[in-house]
Amino acid sequence: MRLYRLTLLGTIAIALAPSAAHAIPAWARKYNMNCTSCHSPVVPRLNATGLTFKWAGYRMPNEIGDNMEVKKIEEYLAARGIVRYSYAKTQRQPTDLNSVEVPGASIFAAGAVGTNYGAFLEFERTSDGSVDLIAQLGAVWGKEDGFGGIRAGQGHLIVGGAVAGFDRPTGILAPLAFERPTTSSGIPFTFGGDLAGAEAFYVVGSRNRTSIQIVNGKMPDAGEGMSAPASTKMDFVVTNQLMWDDAGAGLTAVGYFGQIAGLDASALNLTSRYSRLAASANKFIGPFEVVGGYVYSSDSRLPVTSTSMFATPDLTGSAYWMTGQYSIPKSNLTFFGRYEALDPNRAVANDALRRVVLGSVLPVNVPEYIRLGLEYFREMPQLGASPRRHGVAL
Repeated sequence: MRLYRLTLLGTIAIALAPSAAHAIPAWARKYNMNCTSCHSPVVPRLNATGLTFKWAGYRMPNEIGDNMEVKKIEEYLAARGIVRYSYAKTQRQPTDLNSVEVPGASIFAAGAVGTNYGAFLEFERTSDGSVDLIAQLGAVWGKEDGFGGIRAGQGHLIVGGAVAGFDRPTGILAPLAFERPTTSSGIPFTFGGDLAGAEAFYVVGSRNRTSIQIVNGKMPDAGEGMSAPASTKMDFVVTNQLMWDDAGAGLTAVGYFGQIAGLDASALNLTSRYSRLAASANKFIGPFEVVGGYVYSSDSRLPVTSTSMFATPDLTGSAYWMTGQYSIPKSNLTFFGRYEALDPNRAVANDALRRVVLGSVLPVNVPEYIRLGLEYFREMPQLGASPRRHGVAL
């Protein structure tokens, strides 16, 4: 019964979340702080305190080397539930989405352990009945003004907790460049997907984090009635995150270099290559924030056969987004707007998908264990007379 009651002390979020927000109120209980001490202007966005806490293995940087004993389970255990209403309609077509659902419910066990280690474990039951697992184990060594470490497991390894709002948008929908493939090829890569792998990193002055990662390669969807070979390829990732103020504003740069085999049944031994170069920056001006990001994508050595989907062996794409938002002081009620575009094939003119997103977020009660989100989107394809699509999420 005690474990049951402690689980109920976890967070309840009412929002449409495209991915897990790796923060738990157990840490607010442990340090006797409000959630806004690490998340501002609104959850799940991380400020400088929250970013360095994550980088240091779920401990404050001045606690590196201290023995973190697990004495109170409520400082490590939490839970989260998401309830959402979604409506969407494509122009000149019947409504294609109008439902209330529970897209996910999670139990978390996470925090610092011992003098150097930290771990994050999440079990999530999704709306389709499947159970997803995120598990990461890391270690840090050094001092507050300079420390390094390693991390291994499965989760948002590429930009989890990155500066400049790269993987933690204030609103409900993530930018197109993050949640969808940025080329029209059959390479199923998205920055928003969970990956398994290992990472080595170093943090200078609690402000600049550089990392090198080796992660499992992506495999194409073989299609109904077909089986894809097991992946034997590994991908290489390099990231740099630079903070330039206490609000967590800064610059994130990512280079992802992957390879994949088996894109076409008639060329199973051909190894295709793909790279993604991305950057995102933000700046706070009082209660205003400006965010921008860009992703350049390149695929090469694609199989061009009589049975493949590829017309050329090389393909490039790009995507970008621009966000402006305003947070009302003290209440943290935030209003935002975002314009974004995704061009999956730069060789084809006027085939980009553009989207406008408008919304607001309100933390309810202290210490903000409940989060309300309301958002409207409008998608505007450029190619031909493709119909527009719009909808709302709550």
